[in-house]
Amino acid sequence: MLNNGLKLRPVTILCGFSLMLAPVTSLFAAQTLSGHPVHTSGEHSAPVRHNFHAVIAALPAGVHLYYSSTLASLYQARHMQPMWQDPVAVEKFQQQLAEVALSGVQPQFGQWASWLSRSDITGMERDVLLSDAMLGYLQFAAGAPVKGESWLYGDTPYSLSLPPSGDIARWQTSITTRNERVFIDSLMPRHPEYLPMQAALKKLLSENQQWPYLTNRISIRPGESSPEIPTLRTILIRSGMLSANAPVSAPVHPSADTPAQQQPVASTTSAGSQSALLPGKTLAGTTPAQANSPADTGTTSSALTTAVNPEDVYSPELVDAVKRFQQWQGLASDGVIGPRTREWLNVTPRMRAGLLALNIQRLRLLPDDMHNGIMVNIPNFSMTYYEDGKTILSSRVIVGRPDKKTPLMRSALNDVVLNPPWNVPTSLVRGDIVPKAKSDPDYLMKHGFTLLSGWSADAQVINPASINWATVDPATFPYRVRQAPGPQNALGRYKFNMPSSDAIYLHDTPNHMLFQRDIRALSSGCVRINKAAELAGILLKNVGWDSSRIASALQEGNSRYLAIRHRIPVNLYYLTAWVGEDGQPRFRTDIYNYDNLVRQGQSSIGPAEKLIL
Repeated sequence: MLNNGLKLRPVTILCGFSLMLAPVTSLFAAQTLSGHPVHTSGEHSAPVRHNFHAVIAALPAGVHLYYSSTLASLYQARHMQPMWQDPVAVEKFQQQLAEVALSGVQPQFGQWASWLSRSDITGMERDVLLSDAMLGYLQFAAGAPVKGESWLYGDTPYSLSLPPSGDIARWQTSITTRNERVFIDSLMPRHPEYLPMQAALKKLLSENQQWPYLTNRISIRPGESSPEIPTLRTILIRSGMLSANAPVSAPVHPSADTPAQQQPVASTTSAGSQSALLPGKTLAGTTPAQANSPADTGTTSSALTTAVNPEDVYSPELVDAVKRFQQWQGLASDGVIGPRTREWLNVTPRMRAGLLALNIQRLRLLPDDMHNGIMVNIPNFSMTYYEDGKTILSSRVIVGRPDKKTPLMRSALNDVVLNPPWNVPTSLVRGDIVPKAKSDPDYLMKHGFTLLSGWSADAQVINPASINWATVDPATFPYRVRQAPGPQNALGRYKFNMPSSDAIYLHDTPNHMLFQRDIRALSSGCVRINKAAELAGILLKNVGWDSSRIASALQEGNSRYLAIRHRIPVNLYYLTAWVGEDGQPRFRTDIYNYDNLVRQGQSSIGPAEKLIL
């Protein structure tokens, strides 16, 4: 850390900033951070001279500056005049600082937010503390667009360091020219989603009442009863999914025509399951649900032998509200309160605020505005194609499994392949194909795979029957595997190539039934497009291929490589929270365990509320 021995040539910094900065005439000509003027004993009282080390010594116990040596040089260059004299600039900065603190990307931001929310830190001590936080924020704002994939998608907070000297200089210039507000505005995410997400964040933070909690682990189906239904009703009302005036069901009396309900059994899962937010570890501490099931499933609620309390009935009104809630979360809207639905119902507004805060920072990695190109939101399993700022195609997609993650990347489509062959990547050959061939020697033939001696154009075909599969080590398997074009080809009828060091591309699939699942993390890393035919038609129309010509080429069965006229930008990104067109936030299952940092930001909720609201 900078205050633990790292020397930053303070003399050089001092000289540079003393030339750049114009001195402020009087400390008492400014307003305090609270917006109230500082009172003096007389109209012409002499300004108070501060000593930087004395200011540090006056900080409350436990409050420490991270960038003390750098700040000493900056304040000396300004003759110890305050840097934060515009209360609006302070408010804007504290807002952004609190958003980063809530994201959990670096615990020090939570520390700064906590200290700045204290009423006992005022005057020059508060000024210096704000400047300390600003140096940290400058490093984050400069580094996130470049290093964001490691900073914003992992478990470990990034390391604090000095921001670029040019950014420090621009900050100091903004103070001298009284343009602090403009400068601070320039540090926020530039994406148009930022302001709507910020507004949604504030609204969630204002929900400070205790959140009701569903404690059982059994599923509830439409028409069943459960003592948790009143709690469910409250959650749905507070989530905006149900009117507070919604009717309560009439009493239910069992009869001979009413089938006996099953006894409750705790929901169970299998390996590879996913929780709503953090795979493998739910917010409620419950066992996560099966990731790839098309709908939430589970056992029924307990049997009743007496008249049912109408408040305990899972009525049609509640079922409709739960379906709306499921759609809101990107879940299958079947109305069944299964494990994943239950888990999302238990997510508090404060936790949702943290998710929004983290995803606000992820906006820094996205283009400010996508007018032309393809955007694929991985956890939303969606693709949108923009042309001149308008959406011309939207499609469901399938992305990589948690063990074969689709990478975050930017590239550009350069050609379309009709009837593509599939040269299986070596990692998939060794990890998937060879183990299956060892179990079934006819596997390659059944699925149209050809073995080749290598990757050169003159590679020889190898007869799979000539290989003693029992002795094959998948890790050292030397052959190339290619799947011929056809109805069984894993790439389907269309492949969309783009430069990628990970050999990632967009393609069709022969199994379109998989697009009906709500959690579609099923591939080996590439992105499968449900509307691949429509996408190919749009791209090839610009090079003179109409639908009949495409159909004829597909019917012939030969592979055709067709270059497109203009490279189409492609952005594969990862947002688990955003704001929809209706102004309401959306949340999605964290399929790759990238949202863990949010937990670290939850300790900053209280201070963040004070700085934001």
